Amino acid sequence: MSSYIGRPPIGDEFSHLDVAGASPPPPPTAPPPPPAAEPMEKPYTLLDFARMFATEQACADYLFKVRWPNGFACPKCGDTRYFPAGDKPGTVQCVSGDHRTSITAGTIMHGSRQPLTLWFHAAYLVATLTPGISALQFQRQLGIKRYETAYNLLHKLRAGLVDPDREKLKGEIEVDETYIGGAETGRPGRGSETKALVVCAVEAIRWLDTKSKRKEREQAVIRLGDLPTPGSHGVDDAGAAGVWRRRAGRIRLTVIPDASAETLLPWVESNVARTFEDDNGETRPTMVLTDGWPSYNGLGTLGYMHAPILQTRKGKSTGEFLPLVHLIISNLERWLMGTHKGAVLPKHLQAYLNEFTFRFNRRFWRGPAFLRALGLAVTAEERPEYDTLYHAGEEGGWVHPNPDTDAVVWGLIVDRYKASGDTDMLAWMDANQPELLKLVRETRRKVDAGEIKL
Repeated sequence: MSSYIGRPPIGDEFSHLDVAGASPPPPPTAPPPPPAAEPMEKPYTLLDFARMFATEQACADYLFKVRWPNGFACPKCGDTRYFPAGDKPGTVQCVSGDHRTSITAGTIMHGSRQPLTLWFHAAYLVATLTPGISALQFQRQLGIKRYETAYNLLHKLRAGLVDPDREKLKGEIEVDETYIGGAETGRPGRGSETKALVVCAVEAIRWLDTKSKRKEREQAVIRLGDLPTPGSHGVDDAGAAGVWRRRAGRIRLTVIPDASAETLLPWVESNVARTFEDDNGETRPTMVLTDGWPSYNGLGTLGYMHAPILQTRKGKSTGEFLPLVHLIISNLERWLMGTHKGAVLPKHLQAYLNEFTFRFNRRFWRGPAFLRALGLAVTAEERPEYDTLYHAGEEGGWVHPNPDTDAVVWGLIVDRYKASGDTDMLAWMDANQPELLKLVRETRRKVDAGEIKL
């Protein structure tokens, strides 16, 4: 725990009184600025993790710094002075108001009977382990008695893996949809009724390969302005010759009710920026590459540079022209079939998509990924409980975080009042946005449950 601050000495409590022979108190001064947050140590390897979080107290100290990086402030009275209270690590009490605060209060760990060491192991495995971990394996590895406890714990962590303020994708984006689920007789492709429809977007990052000796191969892509075509030769800033390559950047994955323009276009708007600044500081429109599905035809009118590609071209499949998004979809399907044995129910699929997206976007930064997972866990507004989790998709059941659907619903509401010119209503909506977003989440639950259609 951070530095101990006890009650003020008795003499200081009466220093404001005019005692004979005592000098008057000094004039009040402005309070000093809050101290800057200290850089957090991050576990980059399993050995680092074992060294840093071997005890319950070590976990409590670390979580305390994650929750209050600039120093403790009582949630009720704002007092920054505190002292440890109770026998449980992580419980403190402020000096002025005698208010007790637990480091897990209001987080996804609120009310949990499991030790912090167990929560930290779960967060580390979910955030850093490339194939993730199933609830059954987690139960066996950590010695948890009941499978339901491990299942609920992992879902609570998944509920905190979505950052509502995440940055939109930009640059060159590939977008496509896919169906997740087993074989369905008689209704192939978009005629499926029992599978879940998922839309995927991935950033394309171009880089100059100056070291690889692998065989050069031409990749069929659409040029974005003066960007080099993968497979062509180039020279970097140091003058080294190389071959331009293309790799996946950040991704987005969302369960959607259908593949109509009313669903896909708002989804792209909520996940992809219309413009971006290139390396020269020039503002350019984002290029969105899709297949020939007609629902994407309105992207050009929204300000994007839309590049549709037909399903076949000279007898070749779309996979050669949209390689990155199909690679992500393939990895997702193998992960669901491998780690989770294809046992993910459609009503819980969005939670697993959130986990896959979080880990993929931070695949190069294992230590920061664990710290980010804890940071989102202590700020998550909602968390699933045992009874609501098993009734997901039903009346009163848990709704897995899906900010993209929230953005679609909220955008439709705002656009309707913008079109009507009702500025008073828009101002009222802006002032009452938190309460209205609760209604949006309830609407999202009905959308995900199929009760209503956007």
